Amino acid sequence: MDRIFVRFKSAAQKIDALQRVTLPKEHGRPARFLFTQPDVLHTAATDEVRATLQDSGADIFEDVQFKVCPGESEGNEYDGEDEENDIDRWAREPQPDLADGYSMQDVLGQIRAGRAWKRTRGEGVTIVVIDTGVAATLKEIAAARRSPVDIDSTYQGQHWFDHMGHGSMCAAIAAGSRVDGGRYDGVAPGATVLAARSTLKSTDLVDIYDTLVREHAEGGLKGPLVVSNSYALYVCQAPKILPVDHPYMTSILAAIENGIFVCFAAGNNHCDVCKHDPYACGPNSIWGPNSHDEVISVGTVNRDLTNCDPTTPHVDSSRGPGEWASKCEKPDCVAPTYGEVVWGASYRRMRWWGTSGACPQVAGAAAMMLSVAPGMRPARVGQVIRDTCSSLPQGRTCVGHGLLDCEAAVEAAASEAASS
Repeated sequence: MDRIFVRFKSAAQKIDALQRVTLPKEHGRPARFLFTQPDVLHTAATDEVRATLQDSGADIFEDVQFKVCPGESEGNEYDGEDEENDIDRWAREPQPDLADGYSMQDVLGQIRAGRAWKRTRGEGVTIVVIDTGVAATLKEIAAARRSPVDIDSTYQGQHWFDHMGHGSMCAAIAAGSRVDGGRYDGVAPGATVLAARSTLKSTDLVDIYDTLVREHAEGGLKGPLVVSNSYALYVCQAPKILPVDHPYMTSILAAIENGIFVCFAAGNNHCDVCKHDPYACGPNSIWGPNSHDEVISVGTVNRDLTNCDPTTPHVDSSRGPGEWASKCEKPDCVAPTYGEVVWGASYRRMRWWGTSGACPQVAGAAAMMLSVAPGMRPARVGQVIRDTCSSLPQGRTCVGHGLLDCEAAVEAAASEAASS
């Protein structure tokens, strides 16, 4: 049985429509109105219920399935439906021979994360990783830095599990630490991590964002929040099922309006998925929330700081200007991904980590900025990140404003905080 969103236009319409239907009692998530959008219901719906609600004049929005940005190879997308087979597919993938020994440490050096640590390591900030979960045995994120908040969504009580490994990678890149026996530091090794394991369906993602806004407003989540989203739509044209006023996008905007910084992976659509010219900075292949002006969209480059070299998989990094971008062409910036990286509770050597591995680098940078400037609004955080990037020669819709520079971004944030 499908789940749908129902947006009512008035309280009277809501009352009338709900008197005319009996909502199905599904074994999974019950029907609920959203905290951030009290006029929106998401519920399981039979064809009869759907038709009755439409006849009442309510707007119906379909549930949308997103997929993680797989990185090493096409076809390893996670959709929350078959976790054991998903991790088996990843385990079977050949690990390239990286005799040069590059790793997360080299990537952090290129974005100057360690140089920002003289100011802060992200203390006092929580990074929310919406993904495939985080492994409970991951040494890079010790128990003391794990948020106790249990997100009220499909995997409530099960967020610190990761049958695939992808979410653990993203969490470690954003905020891993070697202090408790881990192999690598992440960008913001002092930040707190909140695991938000998801089916990556829009109804589940909305529950996650609703919980974050509610907990933040009611004091359950104290201090600044950063949300890292390394999933996307693998399509080559605008998806008709996801209009800009979809309740999922509205829930993201509600979080941002409540002071929560949100970043997204740009996606890995350009070459393998959409068969576009690897040297070209178009056509657009960044869709939906990943392309919205109010979020920071992150592409990736190789060790030589380009995503236009067809000898490396970084040519798959999605190109802008972005489906919904009107003020800021996408991607906003890029970060390098290559070498050994955390995977689940272990490690993998990969030629690239996809834009999935780039997004949490920006999340870590934003956490450090908010650690020194906790009053900085999300839009300002994004603008400072763009303004402090190191310029690159590729076009704006390939690499945005350039390479993420953590040190420069943190210094600029600290300077603003000192002068305010």
